[in-house]
Amino acid sequence: MRTLSESLLIIFLTVILTGCSSFAKKSPEGSYATNVSDGIVVTDSVKADPVWSDPEVLHTLIISDIHYTERESADHLNVPGIALSKEFTDAIVEEVIAKNPDVFIVTGDNTNSGASEDVIGLTARLKRIKDAGIPLVITTGNHDFDLMDEKEYEKAYFGLLDPVDRDPASLSYTYISKDVVFLAMDDKALSRGAQSEFSPETMSWLREMLEKYKGKRIIFLSHHNVLYNSSGKETATNIIHNDDLAETLIKGGVKLCITGHMHSQYILEKDGLWEVLSGMPFSGKHLMGNLAVGKDRILYYAEPLELDAYGKDVSEKLRPLEEERDLYMDKVFSELLDSEGLKGQKKDGVKELIFRFFDYYEEGSLADHRPEIMEDPNYKAMLDALWDHNYGPWMKEMAENTKYSGRQLEINL
Repeated sequence: MRTLSESLLIIFLTVILTGCSSFAKKSPEGSYATNVSDGIVVTDSVKADPVWSDPEVLHTLIISDIHYTERESADHLNVPGIALSKEFTDAIVEEVIAKNPDVFIVTGDNTNSGASEDVIGLTARLKRIKDAGIPLVITTGNHDFDLMDEKEYEKAYFGLLDPVDRDPASLSYTYISKDVVFLAMDDKALSRGAQSEFSPETMSWLREMLEKYKGKRIIFLSHHNVLYNSSGKETATNIIHNDDLAETLIKGGVKLCITGHMHSQYILEKDGLWEVLSGMPFSGKHLMGNLAVGKDRILYYAEPLELDAYGKDVSEKLRPLEEERDLYMDKVFSELLDSEGLKGQKKDGVKELIFRFFDYYEEGSLADHRPEIMEDPNYKAMLDALWDHNYGPWMKEMAENTKYSGRQLEINL
């Protein structure tokens, strides 16, 4: 039996309970999405493309949802790596400095709560990247404001940034490198407990920026999502609740949004607008995104952090934490399936399929394994057993509607 995906419980808490409904569409003719045959490995043609060595092309590294904390007692049953925040983040910093991208991007939930000691610890580490001559682009996330306000956030983070334009109504800003414009948007809730939404003033500023940089290559960055679960927007907590946001971006010539929040790799498209959801580096396959923006196309792929090179101690310390988590989640699902009357080989088969499903989902390979999942003899029993727990409807939708690899993408401009 395969081990349970590191992000399983986080996915349940932040995805399934949002009331997901169908959203994935086939791309129109002219859209470019590259699926991988084996799920885990990004195709060599993407990594070997000449775009990655072209000095005129913008190259970035991207992560989301660090959830950095100084608390060594942080709950690792949800995210094993969070108990190793300092070591993990040091490994990320070392890898970014070694690879020397044009820009390093972090799309929100930078700390786990906004606690002052966490912010100080994280920004000190990120400053090493800035001191190495690598510009940072950082967006806000909902967790960043649990224990800090806007003024405290600006004081802590904006010394690391080099904004070109600032939104007077929020912490949104632009950054420009090699003639590529990054819209780094502050999409946090307007009040504690509210759903993510831009104010009318920030939407006006966004339209102003799209007009100002019309004709340029614009990348939209936010923590919450633009397209993912858009059809369930009324109750969804993951999405930015501005009904005209996607249309505004499409009219403004934006081809790519990079977001986070869901802690797993996912790629989707609507009307020529693509969205990449970045995985959580402390969990899952510990992925970091690679983005190249050329004159006529955009390439993206995500691969695991090189912990053997930059975080050997992390790998050794992480193993027992992951094993403890796996045992815990095995127990959780065993009890759940027991409660639904599943026993013996049938229960074991359903549980194995659940674990396999989430392995594929969090690594971004679900599209490649849809036939395998849906043709499994335990597929219907899995959905039936989980249906009343909200898991079943969401898993059915993901299995039937996920169209693209979550690990790589090519867009022609």
